[in-house]
Amino acid sequence: MAIISILDTKSANFHSVKKAVDLFEKDNTITSLNNEVMKSEALIIPGVSSTDTVLRNIYDQNLDKTILDFYKSGKPILCICVGMQILFENSEEGNLPGLGIIKGNVIKIPDYDKNKNKYKIPHMGWNQIETSKNSKIFSKIKNKSDFYFVHSFQCIPVDEKIITSKANYSVDIVASIEQENLFAVQFHPEKSSNIGLKVYENFINLIRKD
Repeated sequence: MAIISILDTKSANFHSVKKAVDLFEKDNTITSLNNEVMKSEALIIPGVSSTDTVLRNIYDQNLDKTILDFYKSGKPILCICVGMQILFENSEEGNLPGLGIIKGNVIKIPDYDKNKNKYKIPHMGWNQIETSKNSKIFSKIKNKSDFYFVHSFQCIPVDEKIITSKANYSVDIVASIEQENLFAVQFHPEKSSNIGLKVYENFINLIRKD
């Protein structure tokens, strides 16, 4: 079995993520098989598409139990963009309940700031993030680095202590969270040049034995 499983939810940019992961660990596979995932040492949940589309595919394949069991195993998980949003209890983007691993909800990004300045939604392009506490996946990444975002909805966790970085776009948007062995980012590391690849490298280093 592969060291790293990239979860096949039928609606994400798996191959772009795999290409990035290949740079640091070639023993990885795109899979939706429970036994393959559970025998892996790390799990990555990519994110493209709408919340309901991803969740429907997850529920149809019984992957919700797989994700929860992997989380409970204590092995590291990295979730990206919509892969982060599905962790929450619900989302304004759709009707299906989220996985509920993270307490909180997902809401629409406002298209005006407090000064009534207009913002284009979706939030698309490079944006600076400011880290709020140390996180292993940001190791050796300079604070206020730029990452690539593509999203219209933002995550609002109940426990603000799990927030590890924010970006500003009409409001302060949660850019990343960390809860125990779970790491999640709203931006796309695989689209964020070398600085994004460093996020993958840091995540993969969590399972290094040497």
